[in-house]
Amino acid sequence: MKCAEVYPNLSAFALGGLEPAETAEVRHHLASCSSCRKELRELEEVNHALEAAPSPSADPPVYLRDEILARVRAEQLSPSKKEESEESSSLEEHSRSSRTSRFNRFKGLRTILPSVAAAALVAIIALGVFFGFLREEAPVATIQLVPTPQEAGGLKGYWGVAEIRPQHSGNQQVELKLNNFEEPKPNSYYELWFVSGDRRISAGSFTSVGKGETRVLLNVPPEASNYHTLLITEKHIDKDPAASNEEVALEGEMP
Repeated sequence: MKCAEVYPNLSAFALGGLEPAETAEVRHHLASCSSCRKELRELEEVNHALEAAPSPSADPPVYLRDEILARVRAEQLSPSKKEESEESSSLEEHSRSSRTSRFNRFKGLRTILPSVAAAALVAIIALGVFFGFLREEAPVATIQLVPTPQEAGGLKGYWGVAEIRPQHSGNQQVELKLNNFEEPKPNSYYELWFVSGDRRISAGSFTSVGKGETRVLLNVPPEASNYHTLLITEKHIDKDPAASNEEVALEGEMP
């Protein structure tokens, strides 16, 4: 293979997107061509820099990766409209014309080939991030939150759930979805607890919007995974320390 045939395939070669036979031909050419090796090193530097970027450990579906690589190669190898309209008098003449045209186009493209490879890698990595987040967001537990008898009468049209997701840090993220959950009383706020017997761990405090849906994200430490009861209490800021300043509003059990 000549440089004019190898150049358009270098970015796909760096990404591992060539067929085995094409890969072997490019390797054979690189063994004796310092110019192409230099171009390949530039592409590989882009590749290594992007691979070093932090991202969740997840890959996009194989068909999307293959489609990105195919589009990169198609952009580099597709003939111009003028070439498509011309008829070759022989197969050999057409082949020579195609190689010459590729080389001429490469003069304008060689400066952006690393950018093409970078764009493809960015797309692949971004898809990995995207699908990693989707995978992380699947809740490992969904708890129905039920009003206590004292609160049930005032919660018309109420429904509520808590979705629990593990985090990389070891903590657990809790997303509360509360519909028509009444606003806290004046000088009061709500707090979410993980409870086991007489022990409990706070996941944090929050307020609500009353009519409509309230969504809250809270975090609880890893040891809360062994606590199987959830309570939402309404805490009252009371000047009298002896007075009871807490009421249980909602409760739920791990499935």
